[in-house]
Amino acid sequence: MSIKRNPKEMKKRFWMFGALIGVCVVAASVLYFFHKEKTEVEQRLVEIVNYVKVQCSTYTHYNEATESKSLLRSIESARQMSTNIDIEIENGGQLSQELLKENLQTLWVDGILVLNADGSVVCEYSANEKYTEKAVRYLQKDVIMDYIEYEERSYSERINLDDGSCIDLAACARKDAPGVVAIYYYTPSEYMRNYTLTMQSLLNGYSTEKDGTIVVADSGMIIASNDENLLGQSTAENEVVQTMKQHTDSHHIFHLKNEGTGCYGIMLKQRDYYIYAYIPDKKIFQNLPLNVIFVTFLYLLLLSVSWVRIQKASAEREKQEREKEEKYKEELLKAAKRAEAANRAKTEFLQRMSHDIRTPLNGICGMLDVAEHYAEDLDKQTECREKIKEASNLLLGLVNEVLDMSKLESGEVTLEESPFDLHNISEEVLTVIELLAEERNIKLIREKQEITHWNLIGSPAHVKRVWMNILSNAVKYNKDNGSIYIQCREVPYNQAGMTMIEFICQDTGIGMSREFQKVIFEPFAQENAGSRSKYGGTGLGMPITKSLVEKMGGTIQFESEEGVGTTFVIQIPFKIDTETDRMEKEEKTAASLHGLHILLVEDNELNMEIAEFIVTDEGAVVTKVKNGKEAVDYFEKSSVGTYDAILMDVMMPIMDGLTASETIRKMDRADAKTIPIIAMTANAFTDDKMKAKEAGMDAHIAKPLNREVLVETVFKVITKKNRGNKAENEIHVRSDENEI
Repeated sequence: MSIKRNPKEMKKRFWMFGALIGVCVVAASVLYFFHKEKTEVEQRLVEIVNYVKVQCSTYTHYNEATESKSLLRSIESARQMSTNIDIEIENGGQLSQELLKENLQTLWVDGILVLNADGSVVCEYSANEKYTEKAVRYLQKDVIMDYIEYEERSYSERINLDDGSCIDLAACARKDAPGVVAIYYYTPSEYMRNYTLTMQSLLNGYSTEKDGTIVVADSGMIIASNDENLLGQSTAENEVVQTMKQHTDSHHIFHLKNEGTGCYGIMLKQRDYYIYAYIPDKKIFQNLPLNVIFVTFLYLLLLSVSWVRIQKASAEREKQEREKEEKYKEELLKAAKRAEAANRAKTEFLQRMSHDIRTPLNGICGMLDVAEHYAEDLDKQTECREKIKEASNLLLGLVNEVLDMSKLESGEVTLEESPFDLHNISEEVLTVIELLAEERNIKLIREKQEITHWNLIGSPAHVKRVWMNILSNAVKYNKDNGSIYIQCREVPYNQAGMTMIEFICQDTGIGMSREFQKVIFEPFAQENAGSRSKYGGTGLGMPITKSLVEKMGGTIQFESEEGVGTTFVIQIPFKIDTETDRMEKEEKTAASLHGLHILLVEDNELNMEIAEFIVTDEGAVVTKVKNGKEAVDYFEKSSVGTYDAILMDVMMPIMDGLTASETIRKMDRADAKTIPIIAMTANAFTDDKMKAKEAGMDAHIAKPLNREVLVETVFKVITKKNRGNKAENEIHVRSDENEI
């Protein structure tokens, strides 16, 4: 039964669950985008401070190289001036401003100073007197005046002025007299700003909105920043810079406060400078709300689509459930009709079985009364016994067919996989059919059998049963003086190692109506009610035949016309038996039990009496026991070779025949493995035969016992065992002779 669901309750649960999941999605998206944007900012700030660090190093190296180059040029000019003065004096000239003026223009300097050993100015000339006094004060230092005594030594220095300009000063010892010759070169502040690389120029292009605030500090002062308001400030007065100094991790940003506003920053130490970078929280996470809103929108859209699909699926499911419920009702109605039909069939079956079983039983009982009445009339006695036999065989056939049909319907029939000669089977069946046909003067027409492979592997008992059913029906439902056309041939088969055998039977009988052809393979089906009395049978022959053919992997087809006849075509695949040894014919010997000692095991007294009569009448000696335990004890206590064979019932109290056979086979004595054990049982199916074989039995005889079958089976088993033992003894003798 389907469970009815409340749509309102489902909707309420869905949206409550969706809201709960939505809260989780929003929280997860906040955490994800927070971490993502923080990571991106961290990577950007780390890249910025590292890039500024590299640029600062470049700045320092470049400016140092420029300054060194300028000072070297100044030193060369000072030395050249000292040499020029010395040459002038040696040539009889004098130190004068004219000489200095002349060299000023030649050496491209802004001023020339000549000092004596006391540091006093002897002569000077300058293009700009403004810086002469400052240069003289620097030259009068003791460290510079010490250069008087060393002609090869020189002094140079850059003097940075407050307005951003600078003076490059160089001095060396005079060659003409004790003292110092000095020159200086003035660079204006405008030139320094335009043609000298500065820290501030390194930060051009960095936006405070995008890249945050970048600060470069030296000696406690901010010397460069992309925020010009911070230039020239002391780092001690900057709260952010002081906080970042406490964190020396140059690979990760950390959170701090800047005038009450949160921000993330990082610090990096360069050789000469400290580099700081920080950016406010609101600029880092300005896209966070939009991203979260976008994710929320997508989730709501997905949730809505899911709800629509769920609604459609629910509607489809309800439709399917309605269809299923309607189908279920139809099936219930069909099942009820089938049950009603089955009950009718059961009733008809019981009625038919009651009739079919009572008919032979009535014959048996009636003939017994007749025989008793004519007790002195031997001819009448013989006639009664023959009729009792016929009725018994009819009753046995009925029981066998009912059991066979039951086994087939339950799938309990087991096919054999044993070698057989198809020619022998066909001859056995046709021998019986010819006798039946002669009684009604029916002519059998046998076509030449087109078969290459006679030796096959399959289930010979079932093959014989199928052919017997088809041919016996062809005789039974034929007309007097009619004919039966029979053909057996081999048809091509596409599987290696196998072949297809086709059996055709065509009769000139009464045929079947179109209505009956539809139900011919249904159990107990017969053309009309009179057929049971006129032709006999149970209506199970054709269902059994069809089931056996299909179980062997074959097909059965037929054509029939009422009043004309019926043709059956059966095709069954078989494995080809490639062994030829088994085709050797054994010599036929008349079966006899004379002089044999047989251990007879049977719990039913009537069956015991029948079996004892048959074997003793054939000249055998019988030892009787009533169950498997007694049989085991008798055999175990007897000497080797006492018994020639054991006839063993299967279903017995205390110990059954299968267990008794297994116990005997396991005994440690010479004849335990070789003594013939033959099953006598009412369990007559193929799987029963296989169970008997697995238990160690050599043959299987079905009850009720048939005298000829019993004698023939016992004789064959004993003969086969004796030949095997004889061959084994010959092998042992030859082996002994070889050893001798």
